[in-house]
Amino acid sequence: MKIALCVSALMLAGGVATAQDADSFVDAPRLFNDFPGSSLTFASDYGAGTVEISETNYPGGSFANRHAAWFANGGNKIDIDYGDAFTISTTMQVLQTGTVGNIEAGIQADLFGFGFFGVLTANGEIAAFGSTNPFHSFGTGLYNLGDDVMLEMIHTPGAGEFSGTPSTLEYRYNNLTQGSGWVSSGQIAFTNLEGGIISSFSQYYGVGAQFNNPGADAEIGIRFTNTTMVPTPGTAALLGLGGLVAARRRR
Repeated sequence: MKIALCVSALMLAGGVATAQDADSFVDAPRLFNDFPGSSLTFASDYGAGTVEISETNYPGGSFANRHAAWFANGGNKIDIDYGDAFTISTTMQVLQTGTVGNIEAGIQADLFGFGFFGVLTANGEIAAFGSTNPFHSFGTGLYNLGDDVMLEMIHTPGAGEFSGTPSTLEYRYNNLTQGSGWVSSGQIAFTNLEGGIISSFSQYYGVGAQFNNPGADAEIGIRFTNTTMVPTPGTAALLGLGGLVAARRRR
């Protein structure tokens, strides 16, 4: 099984990076590696905008394998800070044969711990959870294996860390196969003490999946297309709130 994951990125002119600063991927296979003997294909080519992930032949183990690809510059992951407004979008299809307990696939976050926004195949749930991202569940029974689903995540910075006016994330999905149309969570506020993405820690975004409790017969792959990370209009004004420009870390 060969799964293609196509990615392109435009970063923020006033935020963490400009469009030309994103020039590579950092591959992160086996972030969790409880099945170290599996057969994994994971290759990326930023020039072509592609990453390929597939995994088969699980010889035994427990819990999960997790794989991601992070936006990068010069071979280094791009660090996202509090004031970086952006929209991430992708069209995703989950492919699977054999026995798998659950697949969590979609937009990946490494924000003071791993998190994601996407689908859980065991019950068809579309949800966001983990890391400092706000939790939200759209409900179960919304995704079937093989469906093409568009995912979108919109980050709007608040007035500054600890300001009392937190940043927000809006989660949106559109199941193209089922014809759901766009469904939105609305803007959901961050609930951590900083009120948003924490600038004092390294924070990353990308795409990928976690494969939970795969059987020996499992063949799993994820295909992402039309994946972008682009600046949100009004970034410069948002960065000016609460003295945020002066507070930003230099890299």
